[in-house]
Amino acid sequence: MFSEKNIVNWQLWAAAVYLALLPSNAWTFGRSLAFGIAAALATVIVVAGWVGRGARVPYPGHAIVATLGLWCAWSVASLLWSLDRDYSTTQAKREIGESLLAMLAFYVAPHSPAAWRTLVGVALAAFAIYASLALGAAVTPSGWDPSRWHSGVGPYATHVVLVAPLLLTLLAPPQVGFGSHARNILFGVAMLALLLVSARLTGNRVVWIALAVVYATASTLAAWRWQASLARAPLRWMSPLFALLIVLGVVFADVTRERAQLDFPPQTSVAQTLSEDPRIPLWDRTAQLIRERPWTGFGFGRGIVAEQLKGTLGNPMLWHAHNLFVGQVLQTGTIGLLLFGALLAALCARFVRYLRNGDDALAVIGVVGLSLIAGFAAKNLTDDFLFRSNAKEFWALLALLVGFGTRLEQRAPGSISASADDGPRRDS
Repeated sequence: MFSEKNIVNWQLWAAAVYLALLPSNAWTFGRSLAFGIAAALATVIVVAGWVGRGARVPYPGHAIVATLGLWCAWSVASLLWSLDRDYSTTQAKREIGESLLAMLAFYVAPHSPAAWRTLVGVALAAFAIYASLALGAAVTPSGWDPSRWHSGVGPYATHVVLVAPLLLTLLAPPQVGFGSHARNILFGVAMLALLLVSARLTGNRVVWIALAVVYATASTLAAWRWQASLARAPLRWMSPLFALLIVLGVVFADVTRERAQLDFPPQTSVAQTLSEDPRIPLWDRTAQLIRERPWTGFGFGRGIVAEQLKGTLGNPMLWHAHNLFVGQVLQTGTIGLLLFGALLAALCARFVRYLRNGDDALAVIGVVGLSLIAGFAAKNLTDDFLFRSNAKEFWALLALLVGFGTRLEQRAPGSISASADDGPRRDS
C-alpha cells in the first residue's frame, strides 16, 4: 500500500487535482486538501531519495536554488522593518511559504513523460471547463459573474495568459506533447478559439497585449530553433502567427473603444483615455514612496502601502502599485527587485539552455517556459497578479517545466546539463 510507486502516483494525482482547482475560488476545501497531500508526499519523495529509500529527485541547479532562496530570504527579512508586521507575516506565509510548497510539489510531480502529459492535459482540460462555464453564464439573462467560479476578472484574465503557452504542447512531439495528429490540430484550434472568446468576456485590454507577447515570443524562438523547417515552408510557419496577431490587434482596439465608452464621457478619444488612465497618478505617487525607502522597501505584501495610496489618490481601487516590478520595489526595495530579477534571469537562462539543446522535446519546454515568463511579465506591467492563485499557478507551472526538463536533460544523449552551475548529477 505504501510502496514507492503508489506514493509517486498519489503525489502526481494530488498535484493534478490541485492544478485543476487552483484557478477557481470554488471547492476551496478540495483544493486545500489536494495541495496539502501533494506537498506532503513531495517532501516524502525527496527525503526518501536523500536517505536512499527511493529514486533521488534530480537537482534543479545552483543558479535557480540560490536566487530563489535569496529572494525568499530577503522578502521574509523585510518583516523586520515592515510598516505592518502582522500583515507582512500573513502575506509571507501565503505568498512565500505556500508558493515554495507549490514549487516543490510540481517540481517532483513530472517524474515521467506520462506524468508530464497528465499534468499538462489536466491544466488544459480544466481551462476548457472554466472557459465553457464563463461562456455559458454569459449567454444567460443574469450574465457572467466572474467572482462565482473564476476568482474575479483580473485573476481569470491572468489565468488565460498562463494557460496560453501550454497550447503549444498540443502539437509537440509525443515525449513532451500530444503529437501533430489531425485531431490534435482541430482540438488546438478549438482551444485557441475558446481562449480568445473567454478572454474577450473579461473586457481587459492588457490581456491581448500579453497574448500577443506569448505567441510572438513562441514563434520567434521556434523559428530560430528550427531554422531549416522555417526555410522550407516559411508561409506555413508565419501565416498562422500573422493571422493571430491581426485578430489580437483588432480585439484589443475593440476592447479599448468599449472601455472608453463605458469609463469616460462621450466623444472622448482612445488616446485621451490612455493619457488619463488613473494608473499614471498612481505611479507618480509610488515613485514618491520609493524615494522614501529606495533600498529596503516598506515590507512584504502587495498592499503594504495601501492606506498611503488610497488616502492620497482618493480612489479605493488604487491600493497597490499595479505593476509587478514597481510592487517589488515598494515591498522589498531595489535589493528585492534585483533578487527577483535574478530569479527570473536564472529561469530564463535554464529555458534558453533547453532551447539550444539537441533534443526537440527539451527545446519545446524552453519555448513554453520563455513564453510563459514573457506573457506573465507583459500582463503585469499594468497590474500585479503575483498574488494568491495566479502566483501559485505561475510558480507551479515554472516548477513543472524545470522539473520535467531536468529529467529529460539527464536522459538525453549528449546532454549539456552538466554545466558548472548545476552541481552533481542525480538520478531521477
